[in-house]
This record gives sequence, C-alpha cells and structure tokens, in this order.
Amino acid sequence: MFSGPFSAFVNHLLAPAAWARATLAEHAGKIAVFDLFPLRVAVAVGADGTLSAAPAEASPAVTIRLTHATMLGILAEGEDAWRKADVAGDTGFASAISKVAANLRWDIEEDLSRVFGDIAAQRMAGAGRSVAAWPKQAATSLAGDVAEFLTEEKHLLVTPLRAAEFVHNVDELRDAVERLDKRIERLQQQVRGD
Repeated sequence: MFSGPFSAFVNHLLAPAAWARATLAEHAGKIAVFDLFPLRVAVAVGADGTLSAAPAEASPAVTIRLTHATMLGILAEGEDAWRKADVAGDTGFASAISKVAANLRWDIEEDLSRVFGDIAAQRMAGAGRSVAAWPKQAATSLAGDVAEFLTEEKHLLVTPLRAAEFVHNVDELRDAVERLDKRIERLQQQVRGD
C-alpha cells in the first residue's frame, strides 16, 4: 500500500544522486522490506538503481525491522542509528541501503521553491529548521537550569571551582598531617633516646 508512494519519494531523492543510484544498482533485482509497525514497505531495486513497489508474492533479500525510536534516531543521527535496526538477510544489501539512507539528503528548499517561489521557500525552510531545532534548544536550556538549581540553590551538586578548592584544601590538610606525623615521630625518637 505504501510501497508505491515510498518508492516515488525515494526516487525523487535519488534523481540528483548518481552515487546513490550506482550503490543500489549493484543490488538490482533484490527486494528489501522495511517493517515499521504498523507499516510494511516492500521495494525492488531496478537496474538503474531506482526503486519500485515489489510484487506482493516476492520474497525479500533483506528485511529491516525498525522501531519508532530507531526510525527517529536514523532521521536525527544518520548511519550510526542504523546499527540499532534488526536486519535479517543479505547484509551487503542492508549495508548499501544504510549508506544511501544516511547520506542522501532532501533539498526541501529546492522543491518548495518550484511551488512557492524562492523567497517563500527560503522562509518556509528556515521556519521548519527553527521548529526542528526547538526541542534540542529547550532540552539544553532545561538541563542548564536544572544544573544551576542543583548547584546554586540546593547545593546538591558541586561547581568545578568548589570541587577544585576542596581538592586543594584536602591536599593542604594531607601535607599538614604528614608534617605533624614526622614531628611526632621525631619527638618519640628524642624521648626514647633520652
């Protein structure tokens, strides 16, 4: 059901990327199945490296099972997140898919400019990037606020400056105890010697 639209979208991304089509063309005729509950997408690789919806009765060369968390990780992190996917079948084919998926980029601004014009596309893409960056900025801000609260208000965490001062004071105390220990030792020797 979703294999046709998925193939069309990926082919749109593959059109300007000859390296990606060449990478996939090495696996021409093979079928890949992506399981992302509740979706199941089956695609076949053509001789030119493009994708098409795979026949329903065809057996896949590789099946890649993804969780929703893994899928979000792939979108955010790229190739490293593919290692978390459950892969069954042709690992060489899976590796080629991983390489293409991690390095293939959608120039959404270019596509938007064809419909809305350059200026509107630039503004829409900028707004999209801002919206996409908001969760990371919010998390960073929240982490900083919590750290400040725990160090300055509740004193549950120690600042690096206070930790360095504490270590310095411990070193001074250790040196003073060692000096005192040597003095006591000398006094004991004098008392025994007298």
